[in-house]
Formats: sequence, structure tokens, C-alpha cells
Amino acid sequence: MKKIAIIGGGITGLSAGWELKKKQIPFKIFEASDSCGGAIKTLHEENCIIEAGPNSLSSPNTELDRLINELDLKDEICFANEQASNRFIVKNGIPLAIPRSLVEFIKTPLFTNIGKWRLLKEPFIYSKSFKDESLAEFVERRLGLDFLNYAVDPFVRGIYAGDPKKLIVSAAFPSLVKMEKNNNSLFNAIIKKKIRNLKTKQQKKQTIYTFISGMDTLPNRLVNRIGSDSIITNHKVTNINVNSSSEWIIDGEFFSDVIITIPSHKQLEIATPFDLNFLENIHYPAVSSLSLLFERDQFSHPLDGFGMLIPSCENYFILGALFPSAIFPNRAPTNKSLLTIFIGGENNPERALLPIEEILPHVKKDLEKLLGLKGDPIHTSLNIWTHAIPQYDSKITQTHQSISNLESTQPGLYFAGNYRDGISITNSIKSGRTVIERIIENQTTRKESDVNPTLDQENRL
Repeated sequence: MKKIAIIGGGITGLSAGWELKKKQIPFKIFEASDSCGGAIKTLHEENCIIEAGPNSLSSPNTELDRLINELDLKDEICFANEQASNRFIVKNGIPLAIPRSLVEFIKTPLFTNIGKWRLLKEPFIYSKSFKDESLAEFVERRLGLDFLNYAVDPFVRGIYAGDPKKLIVSAAFPSLVKMEKNNNSLFNAIIKKKIRNLKTKQQKKQTIYTFISGMDTLPNRLVNRIGSDSIITNHKVTNINVNSSSEWIIDGEFFSDVIITIPSHKQLEIATPFDLNFLENIHYPAVSSLSLLFERDQFSHPLDGFGMLIPSCENYFILGALFPSAIFPNRAPTNKSLLTIFIGGENNPERALLPIEEILPHVKKDLEKLLGLKGDPIHTSLNIWTHAIPQYDSKITQTHQSISNLESTQPGLYFAGNYRDGISITNSIKSGRTVIERIIENQTTRKESDVNPTLDQENRL
């Protein structure tokens, strides 16, 4: 099998490379920056472990667990502290714990009594999702406005840095549509799943974890196992071409297949013999990640949880905050508190692009109100992601179809990444693995056609 080119050394590209490495198929990864990992970026500052990108992983997860085992990373895992199970959502300026039991749900002031009764009506709602229904429309229809405002909206701001009114539920959260379609109710679907798990003894408690030295342990281990001879860093691909023999050409080197894993907006900078302008429809709002180190006694709030999310209706400057030093051990020195603040997102992207001297006063004001902060941070670390998270909005389905159409007309060309197969790290890992499965399947078909063209002709008739 001829060599395969992978453009992009983020987690998708590395996962694809790892699959090829295991199968002993030659390949080359082209990475524009000086290191691989993409959005996974760990900093070591002031004796702190700071995550500029994703902060954690979760288990059980078949895709991720498989990769962790293959890379012998089990001994590198650092599990979350017990208090990390507390999650806070702000209401009326107060961080309220998300209820984790029926008793807590009944008592919580997070939802009004009317909102709680509306949730209980969900099994009796018989309407169905319609084409291009937004997440907000879906949730309000099935669960009510109260739950939308104080559960789903902050959740979406935390995951997508997005707006539930703009995300299409079938694209962003397809499992919800499937649950409704197959069970006529989200609650019924959840109950049926719990019963199945109890019968098969598959019910496992979800655990949150990272790595002792930080999230970049994962891409670093992939780079180590793949080998430097298959990875070229500081190499920005500016031109992709294909000859009459369907061989792909990058910098004068020939490849049987090309996998493009870089963000869609970066692909528009590459000269190609085909049109990629449809990728302009994929929207990435700007988000900044501001890590702040404080003395522990600067807060009146105990910071005893994973973090807090802020609904858009609460009208604060920040999207939310994580409490890394409360989640994992050794993220910050003893008696210090490390917070990661998120700014910008779909509804206020301009905030993410402000310099730190303009951002910090707004952040301090919010933390003073919400967490009882007093004084200034000991250390600050600002990371700006000008194109942070792809939004699965009204244009994404057609864009995905355009990608599939292009792949069908350009044999040996493949697209993979979080703008296509889901935004999580696990989605990206799976995207890298499945694209290799597609390549092997297609190359096998092509070989069979070359060996027996008559048979291929018969199959097409």
C-alpha cells in the first residue's frame, strides 16, 4: 500500500496516524506548528498545571478506553476528586448546585415549581422533532422554558460556547432526536436504558480524569509511539494536487490518499484543484481561556466543585469558570486556588479578543459578585482561540453533504475532524480511526477492480 498523507497533527490526525502505524501502512503527518496536539495545550507555570484547551476526559468510553490501553497510559491517569461531582449553575447571582437526586431536585431553587411540574409532563408530550429544529425549540417543546434557561443554555455555553437557539438539535445532539423518535419520551428512554444496564450489569459510574502531567500527555504519547520519522512539524501545506493517475501530490511527494484534519477555515488557505468555498459556512466563534491563580482565602465560596456555568439570561461578562485545583490534585500549590475562566463564545465573540488589561477588570467584577473574590490574582495566563469550536448550526448539515459529495468525486481524498464528526476529544479520536477504516475498505475495492475490471463492470450494471 502506498503512503498516505495526513494534514494536521491534532488529535484527529494523530489518531489516524496511530491506526496506520498499527497496520504498518506508511504515512506522513504534516503539522504547521512546532508541536502536535491541536487544541490540547498544557502549560506549566508558577508550579501550576494549566490547560489552555480541554480540561478533562470521562470514562467509561469505549473509544477512549481502547486508546488509553493501547498507549499504556493507565498509570498516567489522575482521577477527579470526589467534590468534583458538584456542578454549579448561577441563578440570581448565586451559584446553585445542580441536583443529583430526586430529593435535591424537589428542594432546589434552580427551577421554579412550575418549571419542575413542566418537566414531569415530558413523558406525555407526543409532538415530534421537525427538520432543522433548534436545540432551544426542542428543549422548550419537551422540557419547558425554565429547564432551557437554567440547564440547557448554560450547558451549551460550557460545551459549545454556543447558543441553543442557533444549534440544530439533530446535528449537535442527535441522540436526543433518536431518544424521542424511538421512545416518544426522553424520560422513557433514560429509564429503559437504566433497566437494560441493570439486567446486563453494564451500569458503570462515570468518572472524570486527566493525566498526572496534564492533558498533553495523550498527544505526546501518540507522537512518541508514531515516531518522529512519520511526522513533519513546522510544515504548512499550501498546495494539494492530483495527477491523471489519481496520485495525490504534496510538495513534490506522491501519496495514494490524503486525509485533511485541520480546521475548516485553515483548509481555505490551501490551493487545491477543487472548490472548498463551501467550508466558509462552518462557523467558529472566538473564545479565550483565562487561568488565574489566587490565595485560597481570597474567596468566600468554598470552590468545592467542578466549576460554574452562567446562563445567558444572567448577563455576566464571563461564560463560566472551572475550578481545576478543586477537581484534580497537584494542579496548583497548596493553599492556592487555580481557576479557568471562559470568555466570548457565539453571542459575544468580541470579548474573547480583548487584551488582558481590558478583560481582567470585568472578570474580577464577576468573580467578586459570584464567588466572593477579594484582591488580585497572583498569576494570569491568557490563551485566545480565534476559531474555537465549530457550531453545528443551520448550515452544518448541507456543509457535511458537500464534503461527502466532494469525497465521492475525488477518490483518495478524505476529511475528518471535529467540524464533521462531533466536537469532543472522543469524537475526534473516533473520526481519525474511522477514516482509516474507510481508506482501507476503498483501497481494497480499487485493487479488486484493477485485478478484475470485467467483474467490476458487471457489478456496476
